[in-house]
Amino acid sequence: MRGACGVVVMLVVAGRAAAQSGEAGSLAEQLFNQARELARAGKWVEACPKFEASMRYDAALGTRLNLATCYEHIDRLASAWALYRESIDLAKKAGDSKRRDYAQSQAAALEPRLAKLTITAPAKRVPGLVVTRDGTAIESGAFGTPLYVDAGAHELTATAPGFESFTQTLTIIDGKPETIAIPTLTPKPVAAPVAEAAKPVAPRAAPAPAPAPTRTYVALGIGAAGVVAVGVGLVFGAKASSNYNDATALCGPDVLCSKADYARGSQLTQDAHSSATISTVLVVGGSAAIVAGAIVLLTAPRPQERAMARLVPVLHDGGAGLALAGGF
Repeated sequence: MRGACGVVVMLVVAGRAAAQSGEAGSLAEQLFNQARELARAGKWVEACPKFEASMRYDAALGTRLNLATCYEHIDRLASAWALYRESIDLAKKAGDSKRRDYAQSQAAALEPRLAKLTITAPAKRVPGLVVTRDGTAIESGAFGTPLYVDAGAHELTATAPGFESFTQTLTIIDGKPETIAIPTLTPKPVAAPVAEAAKPVAPRAAPAPAPAPTRTYVALGIGAAGVVAVGVGLVFGAKASSNYNDATALCGPDVLCSKADYARGSQLTQDAHSSATISTVLVVGGSAAIVAGAIVLLTAPRPQERAMARLVPVLHDGGAGLALAGGF
């Protein structure tokens, strides 16, 4: 197999340049060359990620074949087989019989060594069932069908709304078929409703009295000034928009004026910027004044709701008596 990898490397070099263009092609070429050097040194674990990265920039047929061979060396036989099968079709479309024959022979040699995993659905239908293998969802149509998988540890998970999830980790061995049945999921327990304790009825609050008149006038004055400022700001904003539209009409959407129109276009652009700045300042300042007026109004001290009075005994030189005391 190591000798075969060397053959693939020689086959793919000549055709890569025509398939690449621009920066992506340059990156793909660099990554491919680094991966090939690692493969020649027998560092397959380090080489495979480089081939994968090169594929993402340029999915060239040669890179695909090299990655398939790399997967073989790190015991990802199912992934290698899938890449060889894809390469057969690509080589046919490209009229490359040499690569087509190579991919066919490699795929055929791998098939007897592949591990197969069969996943069966629960005996009882579970609404909303989602089954994943290593985080990738498995279509319901694939249940009961032996599927090629790479050797090693795999995590199988089954979830459904309102049911407890099922998770199982299994270890796959090359050439050995495995079957795993998804059990009927257990419904989640329904929490018993908690009776709410009777809440005491709060006494109805008296309506808040009106704020003091002087502070009300101040608040209204600040708010009115803010409204005026916002209005003037909007006028300047409209003027800025009009100036900018005139500039684009004169010099085009990018405001690139000809020599004859440069002075007029420059003046219109400056006027638009100035008006926009004034508009922003007035609108922001006016909005702040409106908010400040509202705060002054809402935080004004409240007069007492009613007068408080009481009778108190009073001693004096002539004897004793009663006096009316309190606020009015």
